[in-house]
Amino acid sequence: MKRIPRLNIETILKIKTCLLFLFLILSFPKTSITQDKIILKNADKLEGDIIEGESVRKASGNVHFVQGNVSVYCNSATQYISANRVVLTGNVKIYQDTLSLFTSKAVYFGNERRAICEGGVTLKDPNATLRANGGYYLFNEAKAVFSGDVIIVNPEYTITSNTLTYLRNTEDSFAKGNVVVTTDSAVIKAENIDFYKRQGKTFAFENVNIESDSTIITSDTLTNYSNENKSIASGNVKINDLRNTTTVYGNYLENYEDRNYSFMQGNAKLIQVEEDSDTLFLYSNKMEAFRNEPEYYVATDSVELIRGEFLSKCGFAKYKTTTNETEESISLSLEPIVWQEHMQLTGDSIYAELIDRELKTIFVKKLQTITNSKISFLIIENDNEFFQDRYDQISGTDMTMYFKDDEIKKVDVSKSSKSIYFLFEDKKANGLNIAEGENMFIYFNDEQKVSKIRIDEEPVGQYVPENLINSVSHTLPGFNLRNDKPVRK
Repeated sequence: MKRIPRLNIETILKIKTCLLFLFLILSFPKTSITQDKIILKNADKLEGDIIEGESVRKASGNVHFVQGNVSVYCNSATQYISANRVVLTGNVKIYQDTLSLFTSKAVYFGNERRAICEGGVTLKDPNATLRANGGYYLFNEAKAVFSGDVIIVNPEYTITSNTLTYLRNTEDSFAKGNVVVTTDSAVIKAENIDFYKRQGKTFAFENVNIESDSTIITSDTLTNYSNENKSIASGNVKINDLRNTTTVYGNYLENYEDRNYSFMQGNAKLIQVEEDSDTLFLYSNKMEAFRNEPEYYVATDSVELIRGEFLSKCGFAKYKTTTNETEESISLSLEPIVWQEHMQLTGDSIYAELIDRELKTIFVKKLQTITNSKISFLIIENDNEFFQDRYDQISGTDMTMYFKDDEIKKVDVSKSSKSIYFLFEDKKANGLNIAEGENMFIYFNDEQKVSKIRIDEEPVGQYVPENLINSVSHTLPGFNLRNDKPVRK
């Protein structure tokens, strides 16, 4: 028997390497270098020609081409065989499964499975109908890119724009140029809009405007969540309340239409314009709007309020109005201060009532439960040009001020009541009166001067003549005159 020669290690390694290389070649996925050819299925007339050195077939009359699951119909066509391209003319119809594409002229590229349409195009599928002046469709990607007076219609929405990209598999649309999206809950306008139908989300940017049942929002960018009736806007945001004359501005907005609630963050500003009345200006870092009845706004952080001669600063403010806007109220807290013409008012909490845009009542309270609680304090400037450093003052635990025609008429002070007011006779200084007691009632004349003071319990009074006026303090404890009045921004 013939002996089989033994293989050395080097030979064995070479054999293993060759076998591995052969295995890789056999197992590597094979790719087709050929494309499906466009096949002519029917034509009433067919003739051959050569155009720029390429063989073509010219078909006319009931022309029908197929490529895979794509069927093409038209009146006449020129087929570039080697380029796998067909120029289609007249009553062009292209079908793929549930897709229908109609145009008057198109070029179909078989290698790319792409159709470029001219002279008006309509795309229909079970989800939407698109129309435009022209565009192209990618059959493998189920993607349409249309331009010129584009409109897409769905039972739940309509989009118009200059250009639009539509993805059939996801029903997403990306529109540019004079875009308008109309749904049951809102109308959104912008230069650019990305519309995600199945997600219920619309992202708009550049010159954004959205109008819903109760508001109009404009901004640089906006995201609308149609399933939640919610919008988030940023950059130069403005929201108009359609039920009144109120407009709110700021950097960032969240609006919840179903709840009639929104909040603005960053340089928030509210403006309420009324004919024949003072415009309301309200500034803060954050502003919340509650648009149910009764409607009210809440401002927090660096709050400033202006309504005619009524000026205020505080850390927290609440402005409320009735539907007919005849009654209003303003609540101020967190170190509030109010200026009303020649008066300055401070306290822990200030609450003002207005009727028909006129100030009627102001309530001031000292809150014993808060840290660094302060007494209620009223300072009234003197209109005598020679004694402008003399200020009438009233302080106490709680204070109620009554107004008529925006002029103070009466002040009720409860507990630890104190007052200083300066006397004048024929515009000449005539000393001062100091009074204190448990409950004080101060009455003012038409010139906004103290005309009478009544003290119910433990009254103490002192008159200081002019020649002795420098022997007593001219201010009550807690006196703090401020000149940082808010101004319109």
